[in-house]
Amino acid sequence: MSRKESGSKYCDKKIKFYIAKFVGNSYIKYTDPFYGKRDLQYSRLSLNFTTNQTEGLIAWMGKSEDEDNDFLAIGLANGTLKVVINLGERISVPLMHSKYFTCSDGRWHFTTVVQNQTCIKVYLDEELILFEDIDPQRKYTALNYGGICYFGGFEIGRKVNIVTTGLFQKEFFGKIKDVVLFQDSKKIQLMRRWMHMREADQQ
Repeated sequence: MSRKESGSKYCDKKIKFYIAKFVGNSYIKYTDPFYGKRDLQYSRLSLNFTTNQTEGLIAWMGKSEDEDNDFLAIGLANGTLKVVINLGERISVPLMHSKYFTCSDGRWHFTTVVQNQTCIKVYLDEELILFEDIDPQRKYTALNYGGICYFGGFEIGRKVNIVTTGLFQKEFFGKIKDVVLFQDSKKIQLMRRWMHMREADQQ
């Protein structure tokens, strides 16, 4: 992982995060060391999160450099879990389930998003809440995310609502833990990327 440049000091010290706390002006940028070996037609992202906010970007799997970049995103909208995926041609498909309005209740919630070519499954607290084929024609089937994952937001000066073109409204306020990519046996050891990131109490 490269160092992050900002108007302040470099923060590149490796820190193991059991729980990462986000306060709105913080984020983590993770580079997947196994990207070159991944089968991009079958991706998976799972994590635990807790928040009392109704809006926020939890995770963005993709480079986020321009609208042509593929991505898979998890966040909150009106207190509901929202998942958005773009496999190509700037066609972003938002997936929400109106039944679930309890994700901003301050409790821990476990979510998993599975992409099998164009079929998307979303699990919340071990229950399958969404299953949709976003492109039955199978024109684009791979998630070319560039090996980059953001958690909580983006770099300083890059507003969530602008980078995501309004798909998500603001940065994440809350905690994230137990992040796993694909079928990896080990959880991601999140690294300190910004001075406002800090290890939260394990309570």
